[in-house]
Amino acid sequence: MAANLTDKRAPRVLVAGHLPPPMGGIGTYYQMLLASSFPGRVNMRFIDTSSRRRPLAKTGSWGVLNLVFAVVDCVRFAWVVLFFRPEISHIATAFGLSFVKHSVCVVIARLFGSKVLIHPHCSYAIMYEQRSRGWQWFVRKVTGLCSGVVALSNEWKKFQGKVPGCRIYYLPNAINTQDFMAIGLEKIQSKAAEDSLHILYLGYLGKAKGTFDLIHAAKAVLEHEHRVVFDLIGQELTTGELGQLNYQVADGGLEEFIHIHQPVNGPEKIAAFRTADIFVYPSYHEGMPMAVIEAMACGLPIIASEVGGLPDLVLHGQNGLLVPAGQPDQLAAAIRKLVIDADMRYSMQVVSYQMAQENHDMERLVLKLVDIYNAVLML
Repeated sequence: MAANLTDKRAPRVLVAGHLPPPMGGIGTYYQMLLASSFPGRVNMRFIDTSSRRRPLAKTGSWGVLNLVFAVVDCVRFAWVVLFFRPEISHIATAFGLSFVKHSVCVVIARLFGSKVLIHPHCSYAIMYEQRSRGWQWFVRKVTGLCSGVVALSNEWKKFQGKVPGCRIYYLPNAINTQDFMAIGLEKIQSKAAEDSLHILYLGYLGKAKGTFDLIHAAKAVLEHEHRVVFDLIGQELTTGELGQLNYQVADGGLEEFIHIHQPVNGPEKIAAFRTADIFVYPSYHEGMPMAVIEAMACGLPIIASEVGGLPDLVLHGQNGLLVPAGQPDQLAAAIRKLVIDADMRYSMQVVSYQMAQENHDMERLVLKLVDIYNAVLML
């Protein structure tokens, strides 16, 4: 894929990432990156280093089949490096088997003379801070082979200095904001009174995502507020959790107010954002979730847990409210606060919309990413 630039020479880059399916944050990110002006700004190749035929619940686990897939992915990566000879290998990764597999890719790229940028699409806490000393040593050794870490949240600044000579390049997640900004403008310009309020969650469903906490919080809110509807959209993170969630809703007799939907994309996702009045994301650990950025671009106030990259997206009291993870009572209190206060909701809508446009537009990210490549080449 040739670069189409006015510059005399574009960086020669191999991007190793993941494309849907399954649909998740990493896949969405690289799908939008490749659909942007990015391919025309660098001399690049893209390689998908993850099998697309497995459900999310089975990816990243330590099974024989996944290990076989990992070996195949590394061989495919080596083949591309051998023939493309990139100056920079930009390698996306996550915690667990993904990092182990991509550590092999890092070694392969270095053996062929390529500089490496490693791009963890997960929180610093889940990748490093909360892990064993042995795992931390392994992460330091791998990143020590790299020219830098592409960090999607300020949380990763804690890693600065742990590996001498390895730089941290801050690059927050981004979306094609044009897909969502029309909804944001509609919400801001209408400022209409609502007969009922819709609370939206969009993402994977399960304990790690705080979905059971959200059900608990919804029950508490509905004891006082009867004009609120909760829409939870997504697929289960771990097998069996969806059934447990549906049971809890039915057991409480709350099917009228708490709706659990299958995953949506395209026009159906746009319609879900258009209907929503508040977006909630109570996850226990996160990098920088794309769904939250999309909700911001749609002009929604955000209620989120104070973990990972979420504090980068949600400025408490400005475009939303932050609550501790795993505290459903505090989550319920935050939801009630926004349900009751229409003026606060409106002011947060405006700030969310502005922040998404200014800080998380994909085309702005592309320019920053190309600057990072040029800075690495000068090292």
